[in-house]
Amino acid sequence: MDSYITGVEDRQIMIVGIAAATILTILLVLSPNILPYASAFVNIVSPPKGETVPAGSPLTVSGTSDDTAQTNCNIQIIVNDNRPYQDTTPVGPGDYSKWTFVVNPQYAEIEEGINTITSKASCDAPYEPILKLDPLTRQYVKHYSINVTGIASGLGADSEEPFIFSAPGEGSEDVTGGTEGEQDGDEESTSDEQLLE
Repeated sequence: MDSYITGVEDRQIMIVGIAAATILTILLVLSPNILPYASAFVNIVSPPKGETVPAGSPLTVSGTSDDTAQTNCNIQIIVNDNRPYQDTTPVGPGDYSKWTFVVNPQYAEIEEGINTITSKASCDAPYEPILKLDPLTRQYVKHYSINVTGIASGLGADSEEPFIFSAPGEGSEDVTGGTEGEQDGDEESTSDEQLLE
């Protein structure tokens, strides 16, 4: 009798485990806002994905990464595949947990129409499993891309001031009119394999 009860209990535990895993999978697939930037390692937070930006004007791009004082990583950016990658400015010496870069016409111009902005984390070791070895540089890398739409603006290419978006929660009010945390389901628009080619 005891072995029968133990067998039933084992099956019940297995069924509960499968149900929990199924529910978690459904939540992650249907609700990308639960973990908006989980496992991306490097992200562009401003400008927001799909935003319209003034063409021909400087644009401040900012982002975050999982870089810490214990890791040795660098974040670079590329706009419209205009190589080489450009170094970003870290929040502190060697601390790329937050970073910025000003896109200016001397490097690359935001053009009218679709513009692709790609950030790249390069690390000396695979600090997270999502970092993949680049065979050319021998660095562990991860890319994150967004598209923004350049529109004709009154600022023009002669403007000295970069166009800066406020991050959600900054400033006196949210002028986007959207739901907080709203985003489409595709966090990365370009795969690492495509960028390494």
